[in-house]
Amino acid sequence: MRQKSFLSGLIEKPIPTLLKRGDDAYLLEKYDDAIHFYNRALEQERKCDSSSTDVASLLHKIGVVLARQGDSFAAMNSFEEALKIRQEKLGPGSEDAAETTAQMTKVLDDIRSQTGVGERQYVRGKSNDADDKSVEASLEIGTNLFEWGEYKEAEEVLKQCVDSMNANKESSDSEKFQALFTLASLDRAQGKYDEAKALYLEALKTAKKMGEESDQVDMSIVNSIAGYAEILRKAGDLWQAEALHKKVRGMLLKAKSTEEDNDTDIELQLAVSHTQLGCTVFELKKYEEALYEHQSALQIRLEKLEFNDALVSESFNYCAETLCAMGHGAKALPLSMHAVDVRKKEFGSSHPAYAHALCVLAQVYNSVGRSLDALPLIETCLEICETAFQKKNHANIIPNLLVYGDILSSVGEPQKALDTLQRAEEIHKSNFKSGQKDFQLESCQQKIDKASKAIENESSQQKMKSAARKDSSHRNCPPDNTDSGGQPVIVFTDIGKDVDDVFALVVLACLKRMFILNPLAVIATLSPQDERARLARVVLDSLGLPDVPVCIGTDGGSQDLVEMHCFDNEQHLLNLPYGSVLIPRILEDAEPKSVTLLCLANLKDVSELMVKQPDLFSEKIKNVVIMGGASYSEASERLEPDETAYNNNCDPAAARMVYLECQKLNIPTTTISRSAAYDCPFTINNLNNLRLKCNHLLASEIYEGNSKAILTLWNKVNLPVWNPGRGRLPPRCDKDWFCKFFRVTIDDEECPHATDSW
Repeated sequence: MRQKSFLSGLIEKPIPTLLKRGDDAYLLEKYDDAIHFYNRALEQERKCDSSSTDVASLLHKIGVVLARQGDSFAAMNSFEEALKIRQEKLGPGSEDAAETTAQMTKVLDDIRSQTGVGERQYVRGKSNDADDKSVEASLEIGTNLFEWGEYKEAEEVLKQCVDSMNANKESSDSEKFQALFTLASLDRAQGKYDEAKALYLEALKTAKKMGEESDQVDMSIVNSIAGYAEILRKAGDLWQAEALHKKVRGMLLKAKSTEEDNDTDIELQLAVSHTQLGCTVFELKKYEEALYEHQSALQIRLEKLEFNDALVSESFNYCAETLCAMGHGAKALPLSMHAVDVRKKEFGSSHPAYAHALCVLAQVYNSVGRSLDALPLIETCLEICETAFQKKNHANIIPNLLVYGDILSSVGEPQKALDTLQRAEEIHKSNFKSGQKDFQLESCQQKIDKASKAIENESSQQKMKSAARKDSSHRNCPPDNTDSGGQPVIVFTDIGKDVDDVFALVVLACLKRMFILNPLAVIATLSPQDERARLARVVLDSLGLPDVPVCIGTDGGSQDLVEMHCFDNEQHLLNLPYGSVLIPRILEDAEPKSVTLLCLANLKDVSELMVKQPDLFSEKIKNVVIMGGASYSEASERLEPDETAYNNNCDPAAARMVYLECQKLNIPTTTISRSAAYDCPFTINNLNNLRLKCNHLLASEIYEGNSKAILTLWNKVNLPVWNPGRGRLPPRCDKDWFCKFFRVTIDDEECPHATDSW
């Protein structure tokens, strides 16, 4: 029976082919077809790197086509994302960034020429269709600019819109309410709380006027009350804010009870109410209540929205922040990582929403003892906020500065921490009146006192200890659960584009929680070993194992350059130790003959450990488990490695040494050959089921990574054995082997070339 479906769903047309078809369709003015091909190419590019210059180029092309179709606002969204990537990757003054900026300017000019926004004043005291469209368009422009984080431009457009409506007595109440509400939300985001209060109250008055003749719950009134409550929360009047948010909750529940069907809009409004009330009781330090509210919001959003939706990531972010405050940093870490990943994709790397996610992730890393990993995250957060808010003394920066001060204290920088905390205190006093947000000021002053005492008590001996902490804070993390039951194991992995080792770490996490294995460290080997180590660190963090050290190993006998990818976050900022330094320290603390070495990769690191630490190796190693293959030699009367196996072939001398020394020292070895993998296939259906049933980014990464790995392998097996493009693939791995291994039947005439086989 033919089984083409195994791979046919995974194979896409090559990106260059899709680009050419898109370009051809554009030249023929078949814009829908062009968009179709460009979007298919964009989807493939995002799987490799969601913020590459190739992605930006495709977004730019899509924007051009959308502009030609007259969809100006969609075009602006596409250009905005392209510009952010190009500025970040190539620089603000680059030719590509300038090209995108020029296109955005052209689209804005088209919008202005169509709507009159920015080119003429609205006609006061008159009402006609053209003016109505102008008001509606300007409101939409202002809302979009607000969502993009362009606060100054949004404020200008929205104020002009509100002024025009106030001057025109025949203006629509619904549009007036929307303009007032959006401008109030913008002022709240900018910390202009007094102005926002006045606007919310005016919006509430307009909403009540709209709902006078209806017995139904008016959502405009609900939104106005919720917005006013949020202003009270931001200004520090938490008890009144809590009372108003609970009132909103009651109104929404009443609205829900009157609906015969399950109204998604009301459900999502209820999720917003849960979120806002959660944030309010969080500031009141009612953490259990806050967690309940945020989890309730998350449950609704997971039922109604896609897993990668920005609102879902918001709930993950707040759940993580609350768990961190409750002392559950390891549980918070996967949620926070997900929020960072989604918010960067949804909002871009210069939006305050992304900055907030970075701040929470920094808090989480600091709470689990990874202060050096937290430091660059909070610094990036502050840079984004100061740029977005366009002033350095914005009230919304205060919480970030408090987190920054905590992290600086953790890494042994008390003077810098004091300076940061004093700046936070000054910003608070310049933004809030006496009695407003006293709890924030009190927290700030407590931290200042603590930092001042640390400086006063610092002696030369303490400075040395501080330096030692800076050197080791990223190496050993205090686990949430100090019970270290299970077989102690050190794992050597060449984690990368293939998903086998990623999946192995997933299994490792499960076995740790079952107290079957106790991972002492994970060592990433094979060039580029530093990138592999960061990838392993991200995977373990996403699995809630921040306490398991990850180390950079050797090059594994290879100098190949391989691009790593997993989670589009700040993994390049992570601080990691070297295995050659940490492993001896781990073994020194271990019981005699207690540690298992699990080798999922080449054996160069193990061989170097034998050479440099022979006494430790012989005393502390219980057994060695090797994935690679071996056979008994009659000539030498001992077990010897199978040098055709990939892991052994990376560094054959190291493999021979490990087997020889283990036999000399009477250290048991367990060798697992490729035959075991052949006899225990893990089909793509299993991976797909994992992705569908598990709400975790790693599940999607494993599925997509496996798909790309299979495609890459298919291309390699179709190359002749002498072609360098095969890499280290053994000659036995040809097309026939591929079809037999993956149980696929393919006719030669259907697959003449690797590039267009499927």
